[in-house]
Amino acid sequence: EYVDFARLCEAEPKWYMGFSDNTNMTYLLATLCDTASIYGPCAAAFGMEPWHESLQDAYDLLRGKKDAVCGYAYWEKESTKDEEHPLEPYHVTEPRKLHVFLPETAKKTKSGYQLTETDDAAVTMEGRLLGGCMDCLVNLLGTKYDKTTEFTERYQEDGILWFLEACDLNVMAIRRAVWQMKNAGWFSHVKGFLIGRPLQFGQELMGLDQYHAVYDLLAELGVPVIMDVDLGHLPPMMPVICGSYATVEVSANDIRIKMEQK
Repeated sequence: EYVDFARLCEAEPKWYMGFSDNTNMTYLLATLCDTASIYGPCAAAFGMEPWHESLQDAYDLLRGKKDAVCGYAYWEKESTKDEEHPLEPYHVTEPRKLHVFLPETAKKTKSGYQLTETDDAAVTMEGRLLGGCMDCLVNLLGTKYDKTTEFTERYQEDGILWFLEACDLNVMAIRRAVWQMKNAGWFSHVKGFLIGRPLQFGQELMGLDQYHAVYDLLAELGVPVIMDVDLGHLPPMMPVICGSYATVEVSANDIRIKMEQK
């Protein structure tokens, strides 16, 4: 409540970039001020040597030298950073594996949906990018800062591509967060979902894993759901322009996001 969004709406737009808690700015700049922002690495990451290619992508996006980003071959499961070595490069050891779920393959069961991956399928989606860290988004939901449905209605002809990821939330909390956003009407006019790897990757509680936690609730919306995308707390992360119009292409375990500021 200490941010004057009315003044920000009137000010000359400037780039703001960050992720996680920065969702409180990147998301609200889009939904309250109709100003684009970048969901991407925070300032401290740029101190590493050498830079990971994701940092170069973010820098080029900021400078207007790039309007499209692609996924990265490997990701970091365990960081080598510590208090004495805060600028260590990403320790990328795990090969990227996208999980592609299409509505025509969904089969409803008593316990949810039977997930059938179509990883060899080519998927193209277009729409307005919106999203961030679910830990923050559910705290904004229902408050005076929640103008999400107004944003989705404003751009209903474009449709919305939601990008979502989680930090502290376990799989049960992720399921509750998705349920809350869905029942608040946030997912009206949705064209597809990009779901990042959760920080608690691979967790399973009472038979619920990170895939069913999300897909069981989104399957009936009838749009593609792409999971374990390079977004969020397990780097590297593709920098994406929140509020931009995007074309997302997924095929052969790779993803490309082209963004237009219009």
